[in-house]
Amino acid sequence: MNEKPKKGILRLLELSGEKKTLLIFSSLLSSLAAICQFVPYFAGYYIVQEFILNAYNLGNVDKEIVFWCAFIAIASVLVAMVLNGITFTLSHFGAYRILYNLRLRLARHLASLPLGYFTHHTKGQIHKTLQENVEKIENFVAHKIPEFIQSVIGASALFVIFLMSDWKLGLVCVATYIIAICVQFSTYGKTKEEMKHCLEQYFDKLESINASSIEFVKGISVVKMFGKSISSFQDFAKSVEQYHHFTLGFTYKCMRPFGIFSTLVNGFILFTLPFCAYFITRDTFNLYDILLCVFFILLSNGLIAPFLRLFNLSGELMQISEGVERIDKIFSQKPLPQSQNPKKPTRFDIAFESVDFAYTDSSGKPYSKNALKGISFTLKEGESLAIVGKSGAGKSSVLHLLARFYDTNNGHIRIGGIDIKDITESDLMQSMSFVFQENFMFLDSLRENIKAGKEASDEEVLNAASLAQCKEVIDKYGLECVIGKEGMNLSGGEAQRINLARAILKNAPILLLDEVNSALDSTNEAKLNEALSHLAKGKTLIMVAHKLNSALKCDKIALMQDGQIIAFGTHKELLQTSTEYEELWNLYNDTQKWSINN
Repeated sequence: MNEKPKKGILRLLELSGEKKTLLIFSSLLSSLAAICQFVPYFAGYYIVQEFILNAYNLGNVDKEIVFWCAFIAIASVLVAMVLNGITFTLSHFGAYRILYNLRLRLARHLASLPLGYFTHHTKGQIHKTLQENVEKIENFVAHKIPEFIQSVIGASALFVIFLMSDWKLGLVCVATYIIAICVQFSTYGKTKEEMKHCLEQYFDKLESINASSIEFVKGISVVKMFGKSISSFQDFAKSVEQYHHFTLGFTYKCMRPFGIFSTLVNGFILFTLPFCAYFITRDTFNLYDILLCVFFILLSNGLIAPFLRLFNLSGELMQISEGVERIDKIFSQKPLPQSQNPKKPTRFDIAFESVDFAYTDSSGKPYSKNALKGISFTLKEGESLAIVGKSGAGKSSVLHLLARFYDTNNGHIRIGGIDIKDITESDLMQSMSFVFQENFMFLDSLRENIKAGKEASDEEVLNAASLAQCKEVIDKYGLECVIGKEGMNLSGGEAQRINLARAILKNAPILLLDEVNSALDSTNEAKLNEALSHLAKGKTLIMVAHKLNSALKCDKIALMQDGQIIAFGTHKELLQTSTEYEELWNLYNDTQKWSINN
């Protein structure tokens, strides 16, 4: 029988790992602090009792009882302060360690996931989980768990004391708070599922804003350049509008129930006073009835704060539970399966054998249309292949499958005769260098950006930079200059050549290029081509070519259309055998002749 997965605060404690002991100890101290915080109310009751019982002769008041009650009240407050100090120190220490370990675990797990996961989850969604949801957990563990324990212990103890003191007044007290709880929880819905759905909507809309705002900031220069307003980014505007309508509607929905709830809780004494009046005016009235009423009135004030805090915490706990569930959704994603008997290639020829592949939706279900259909070709070690074709033909998908960003649906991909599924991830990545159109630069020095984690001397770094035609970038800024700081930003061409320097330094036997020169000016393109000539020497090269003049330098060219290779061979062979390639070549030549005439 499978064990039911833990949820909410139980799952949070499970995620806390070895720091669970700190949280338990912190909770125990918090419980003691809660008890100490109610001692002054009892001390006050005994002082009042002493004065009421001796109301007709105050000289009979026992000063020693009054003194010790006052002393105990002050001492209990001081002890509660010390216990709270220790409690929050322990809870903060535990929370920071949990935050550190949880973020590290998430980062490592995300790094192990295939690229397919990131195509269906936006940067905003992942950022919100990795940053905001984890941050909320830290805040909840550090502050809210001790408060939660104190509120539960305090409210429960007072309810029991009320019922034991006088069950009639106790029932009035309990009934008032039960009605308040029912009224407020009606805001979220009648069932747990409705409450959960409400929170899911809230989190979904926040994630949508996160995702669209990142894209908006990225494109703000275009917005300003064309004098457009925020409405030109329809996704962002739509996300903000949806969030606005949801929160506004939810606020209106909460107004009346919360008003009733606040009245019942804060005006609790108004509901007890009529019953107290009944006790005082009945025929069997005595001084102890007055004391009982005073007792309830005094302690009812002490119940308001923990109960309100407990209710607020229950709302936060529901949010934390939803956040933990979204963290678990990341942990539930499985990396691509690894072979139990891995092999390491000793040669680096490449073969695609009847490969079919379809992308999947966010639920993991493949789309009906394949991105690649029956892809087959071989490339000898040291040979180069250019893949050309219209946008959406499946060119980049070939590179992604070779790097095992995804697994094939059918067919095999082999390196050196070994199926890439039988090669460990580290060996596969070590055998390849990647240069894509989008260049990611670390917020670090130029040296570390070129090294990208590889151990290398400054001499090796400078040599790679020189071969990548970016020595003038190094001379201009220096190896120690941090990219992104103090206005130091690289142009597209400079960043591309730094990326090439990484690949040269890595010196992997297989090189994958994806439209690396499609957006460069002629000067940067010339420098890039010079760098590529150094990088490609002796390598097995596959490049997605946007400009056909780049493809001419390759040993073989593959023309793709609708996910299939419709022509394969040298440039001369394709001009003779493929009308589609001939049309593409003529179109390219026509664009080269295009100019703006006055």
